Amino acid sequence: MAKKDWMLTESELDDDQLLVLNATLDKSCIVEGCAGSGKSVLALIKAQRIQKERGDNYEIIVFTKALCRYMNAGRQQLGLHNNFIYFWQWKNRMGKPHADYVIVDEIQDFDSDEIKDIIEAADKNFFFFGDTAQSIYEGIKDTVPVNAIGRFLPTNASKSFSLYRNYRLPLPVARFVQYIGVDLDVFNERTYKSKEREMPRVIKYDSVDNQLSSIVSIIRNNSLADVGILVPHNDEVKTVSDKLRALGVNVERKYNDKNNYHNSVDSLNFSTPNPKVMTYHSAKGLQFETVFLPMVCDADTPQKRKPLYVAMTRTCRNLYVMYSGSLPTPLDTIPTSLYKTTIKDEIEDI
Repeated sequence: MAKKDWMLTESELDDDQLLVLNATLDKSCIVEGCAGSGKSVLALIKAQRIQKERGDNYEIIVFTKALCRYMNAGRQQLGLHNNFIYFWQWKNRMGKPHADYVIVDEIQDFDSDEIKDIIEAADKNFFFFGDTAQSIYEGIKDTVPVNAIGRFLPTNASKSFSLYRNYRLPLPVARFVQYIGVDLDVFNERTYKSKEREMPRVIKYDSVDNQLSSIVSIIRNNSLADVGILVPHNDEVKTVSDKLRALGVNVERKYNDKNNYHNSVDSLNFSTPNPKVMTYHSAKGLQFETVFLPMVCDADTPQKRKPLYVAMTRTCRNLYVMYSGSLPTPLDTIPTSLYKTTIKDEIEDI
């Protein structure tokens, strides 16, 4: 099956997306949209419009290194001259440089001081894209809901837009994750445009080792080439990737060694077909055809459910949720009619 290309051309944008693209460059914009609504694509195409009409004096900022690398592939497709920059680099290595225009993706991950710094750095205007439902640093930092960013600005200093259509999530996955997410809009099936119809699979295993062996079998049996293997915690990235490599899978990973920075590894290369192993947090903003979530455990608070929601919404085709022991919370609240519990569909004997 052909790999989906997440990048769109201007001619493929819907009416709401075109409103954002065609909005004047002489006024700042704040764009809020659900997971899969095309925010990142719009950020790139908006940069292309700025480059064409106003030149190269713009910056494109994201919060994570992984998203920075992922988005730079799209930058090349559109012929953008400027690289995406991850925020820590922009702030600490580059000294918060100014530009006429500043574009930020995943703005919901920034706190008030960081947002003020970015606004200050935009000599003319800024363009922010985000989704409050994917704000996964609550409790760690004082992030700002997207619809509250306007409080830092003079009245009528920016224009707000909303994106309602979802082009990434298959409808069965969308139904499933409604029971996981926090601060979600009212569910409307008509806003989901993907033609994929594979139901999520929630599968119980006797052990983590069996979960990982199953992942290897599924990848090989289906010749999967666009795979994200997402885990809750950083230490599990190393554990899972080491075991998968021992099983003969050439995975790439993003792992931070908090005790010794020099032991950290970031081998992600989004131009290869190798499976990518990373945390839920690192996967923010990314897309994979198939997402595996091994080692899923209880997510019994909003601070735990939001990262799980982010991880589940990275798929544009297949979602495998794997666990051992009792069915974790809040998966135990989801009607069993919304997911399958086997790797393959069972065929009844006649």
